[in-house]
Amino acid sequence: MTIANGVHAQPICCLSQLAQEDLLTSSPTVSSTEPSPTRESKPADQKKRKKKKKTNKATPNDSPPGKPTLHAERPSVLCISRNKHWKYISSYHGPWLQLPLELLESLLVLNTDPAALSSAKPHSQTLHSSRTAHSTLHARALPRPREVDRGLHTLSDHTPPDSPHRNFNPLPSPYTTISTPPLLPIPGKPTPPPIDPGVFRNVATIRCLIDEAAELSVRASSGLSSAALGSMRGGSNGAWPTAQSLGLDGAGNMGGGRNVAMSAMRVHRLRALAVQKLAAAYKADEIASSVMVMQGGSVFDDIAERVLRHDPNDPDAKYVHFFHEKIPSRQLAESTTSQVLDELIAAHPQRLEYYRTRGIVHCFRDEYTLATKDFTHALREARTARKGRTAHRGIVLPSESRGKSGKKKKGSNKTNGQAPPNGTSASAEGSTVEGPDGEPLLVHPSVSPDAPDPIEPQLLFLRGATSLQHALYLIESAILKLENVSKPGPASDGTELRLCYLANGRYGGVEIGNPDGPLGKSDGPKARAYRGVLGEESFREDIYGFLRKCIRDHERFLAHFDTLEGPPSGGDASGDLARRVEIAFLLSEMARPGNHNGGPASLAGAESILPAMFTTYHPLLVESRFTILICQLMLGDLPTLLTTFARSAVLVYALEGYPIFLPPRSMAQAEFIEVLERLASGWKVGIQPHSGMRAGSVAHRLAIEAPPLSPSSSLIEVVSSSGDTVDAFFTPFASTSSAATATPAPSLNSHGRDVPSAVKLARGDLVEALDCARILLVPVAARQKERASQAAAERASNSTKKKPLNINIPLHGPRVEIILAWLAAVHLVEFESVA
Repeated sequence: MTIANGVHAQPICCLSQLAQEDLLTSSPTVSSTEPSPTRESKPADQKKRKKKKKTNKATPNDSPPGKPTLHAERPSVLCISRNKHWKYISSYHGPWLQLPLELLESLLVLNTDPAALSSAKPHSQTLHSSRTAHSTLHARALPRPREVDRGLHTLSDHTPPDSPHRNFNPLPSPYTTISTPPLLPIPGKPTPPPIDPGVFRNVATIRCLIDEAAELSVRASSGLSSAALGSMRGGSNGAWPTAQSLGLDGAGNMGGGRNVAMSAMRVHRLRALAVQKLAAAYKADEIASSVMVMQGGSVFDDIAERVLRHDPNDPDAKYVHFFHEKIPSRQLAESTTSQVLDELIAAHPQRLEYYRTRGIVHCFRDEYTLATKDFTHALREARTARKGRTAHRGIVLPSESRGKSGKKKKGSNKTNGQAPPNGTSASAEGSTVEGPDGEPLLVHPSVSPDAPDPIEPQLLFLRGATSLQHALYLIESAILKLENVSKPGPASDGTELRLCYLANGRYGGVEIGNPDGPLGKSDGPKARAYRGVLGEESFREDIYGFLRKCIRDHERFLAHFDTLEGPPSGGDASGDLARRVEIAFLLSEMARPGNHNGGPASLAGAESILPAMFTTYHPLLVESRFTILICQLMLGDLPTLLTTFARSAVLVYALEGYPIFLPPRSMAQAEFIEVLERLASGWKVGIQPHSGMRAGSVAHRLAIEAPPLSPSSSLIEVVSSSGDTVDAFFTPFASTSSAATATPAPSLNSHGRDVPSAVKLARGDLVEALDCARILLVPVAARQKERASQAAAERASNSTKKKPLNINIPLHGPRVEIILAWLAAVHLVEFESVA
């Protein structure tokens, strides 16, 4: 074959294609008689026909009758590496995977530099002060305008002249300045960094380690020296394109290129060094490392396995092979044990990363008690090590300690390893550095040497997630036992059991779209059976205990990240709670993955209510905040849920991790919004007008009627004229609890009987909770009607315009039905008793 322009890549590809096709034709399960369109030479076609004649003789149909073949017994199963099954992988995607290393390290320095964060120029406002403007909220079809995008157009100007990545395209700046009040740091407090320094430092280190490991793996497979590999790479962006240009497959075999002889010991040392770097990356952050390794294709597929052939006791090779081992897809629990991690912990008990990984494995295997034990032990040891480092830095000479014994007690505000509410470490609160002009600059505690290691917030987050998952697991197990249904085994190809599809269950599971609720009518047999199991006092207290522990750990996790909050442009910091909850739901819906529509018209004027907020970014921060909302919903603490949701939605919408991270795809966020959608469309009691709407309508009626003698008596007359019961439900939300205890009228239940005085207080709490539930669900139902009317108008218009394909894969899983079953059995029936 004639090679054009001296390019030798095409013959190599042909040889590799021939080898692959010969391998496929030797398998009895693959039969193909069409010639390959990529080969035109006659000898190659003849060789292929000869091979196919051999395969036709060994077809499965020639086997004797009565003896099933091996391929008929074993269906094909997709096997992928274990690290691809890890949770929260979608939260760590971003440009840090492809940015040039020198640019990534420069951004890391800028992120932690107090001089860069404390600039007093007019253009250096907060990153997210412009996010609350209506023009920004209403035009979500375009990329969201952010200050970092406006500043990135000059990044390529600071790249070294000899950098191979000089062609970094600057970002356009089509955004206009919005007149919102700037966020200013608290006087006497340092400015928080835009991105958490711990996770930023981790991803930069992981990027460097895995890139070096990829280069070592390519060198070991190709036999090239470091200088030769660098000269061949030229302008390519990493070692993985070089591996493809050399014709290396996943097994490290050469399909072409240079084949320089290299000793076996030299190859083993290169691979062992690559495995050491991979292990260090996984120890820093196994989620970010899994994302980075997946970018490399098959470069690292069997590198740890090859090292283990020479040294079966290599701890780094064991740890890396645990992540890279191929297992059946979506069968992690059935294909993974903690044996390897048990051996590593027994040999190296000081490595806390092994406890973290083993705890995650226990979570996959539904062994939540063991997982919590591992996370707690690692967290305790990490805090002890941090306290030891802090004490070592603050050590003084004996002569100095005698003279300063009286001042030593001022550090008595110990936190037992917990982050204070205003920062990460209280020991570095007053530390300063000299600025470029000689002025003192406050250093944020997260940048100081006394800051916690990144493993501490990781363990707090994982332990909190374990507590919630443990509670949901207990609820699901009780429901399946009640329904007399067993979970599918490994033979089900990893399909998840959902409580809304229990066709063979005793009661049919959770219902979708039933206006009486997820379990039907509250006095029906299904609701009574579920209430008898889930509402049992001891079981209920166990679930509440796990939910409170989850909230505790996630609040401690969030305490590691500072937040700046300014007043809204309208000046009303509190505003109408119902309006703020409505805006919070609309913002959460707009930030939902797969939503490409613009902001609804009901967001008009939102900038006058919502405050400008900024918080330090962490990839798991969105998941943590919405996990707290799920726990508060399951606890029935709806008054706290409303204020938390109104603040969290604005903060999450203003969250910014660019240019390092992309917006995360949070499972908890999708589940929380889906639960609200299901309740709004499947519980008619929850979408009735709430107290704010009732109070507004009553005030409007009183304005056009005769002036009343007193507000309370007029309210009673209006309510009694409609035949309803006098209750605190008709008072404004801000004074619901006080009015419930001060109402002199007798409280009646739904059947008109007197309620004992002991239940009257609980009734007031239930009335308040029901009102909060309606405040939460009324805007959801209104938005559903708006979407339905828009869809009907589009169908009626019969427009022939081609619409873009909307591929929206839901993120929520079976946990949504578990939450709905718990709410219907425990809380909704109580709310309906005071409706």
